[in-house]
Amino acid sequence: MRKLILASAGAGKSHLIAQKALEKSAEEKNVLVLTYTENNQKELLEKICRQNNFKPSNIIIKGWFRFLLEDMIRPYQSCIFSKRISNIHFNKNGDPHKNNGTTIPGTAEKIGADYNPIHFLTRTSDKAHTTYLSKLATRIVKENNQKNTQRIAEIYDTIFIDEVQDLIGWDFNVVEALAKIDDLSFFCVGDFRQTVYSTHSTSKKPKTNTEKIVRFQKIGFTPEYMNISWRCAQPICDFARLIHADENLYPVTTSKLENIPDPYSEHIGVFTVSENDHENYITRYNPVILRLNRLTKNNLCNSLERYNFGESKGLGFDRVLIYPTKKQKNFLTGNRTIFSTDKTDSAKNILYVASTRARYSVAFLQEDESNISIVNKWTG
Repeated sequence: MRKLILASAGAGKSHLIAQKALEKSAEEKNVLVLTYTENNQKELLEKICRQNNFKPSNIIIKGWFRFLLEDMIRPYQSCIFSKRISNIHFNKNGDPHKNNGTTIPGTAEKIGADYNPIHFLTRTSDKAHTTYLSKLATRIVKENNQKNTQRIAEIYDTIFIDEVQDLIGWDFNVVEALAKIDDLSFFCVGDFRQTVYSTHSTSKKPKTNTEKIVRFQKIGFTPEYMNISWRCAQPICDFARLIHADENLYPVTTSKLENIPDPYSEHIGVFTVSENDHENYITRYNPVILRLNRLTKNNLCNSLERYNFGESKGLGFDRVLIYPTKKQKNFLTGNRTIFSTDKTDSAKNILYVASTRARYSVAFLQEDESNISIVNKWTG
């Protein structure tokens, strides 16, 4: 079984993974749950414990990098490197083989017929670069005739990967190797419109939302849709759908948010707010501020609850006020192609993430509201 579950923001995908993992656990199956960030791992653990009071011993939750190192690389690394790889080295600044865009000499993958330690490992040869971790795992799969993936199939019956939108490049080679195991049930869950982080920096495809979904289908995954939102009111779902409408990949999202409390019911939807009305809007609705970075209009939100776009991912608020980027402002004027020339979907995805943090209302601070065409103007 190979399923790719495409979930809208607020659809309850973590709840779904916890529920299905517990069902497999009750069938005495060994379950591996993988995700990228520590926060996601904690959330999945909390969901499982909330539904079951405790985490069964046959459910293992791991981070993606830890899984690659402990399960895919170390047990059979001697086919490439004899010295035990002790840990991973996070490449926070991108490709460790590049210096100002130029490849550093001596970092090629092979020297003659032998693998080059410096390509995959730090200079001390005891830590693996996160940028090349999936590539190293893939090379080991090839060199040991898939013994590491066969070993995983002997340990686990089912694998769940959460936040699959964060996978990129060589990660898909790892997924493909695992998907070749017939006896392994495989569920990948995510929302490619929420790709804000990636597991590493790479030029290797797939990189865009469309490329990733097509690759999953080629590997043999059957797409299913969770096109509902328990978080966002319907006008917010409708606005969010416009952001990726050009991709034609996602069905309409239906809001399941019902019984809206009276204090919120008189202001529902997506709006623009002029800078002159900023203070009045803040006083009246007390929204959470979302912005590009900590320097964005800091004079306006110094004493308010605020988050950068990226760090708001996974969170939910009653109301948000977005300090938009230049491209986001252009989108509000009806320019649906403003993101089409971007090399990645990052800018488009950030707008989707920011917009879908809110339950009841989203507002955009706008200096000039004269050309706004796709949302309502707030007049107080």
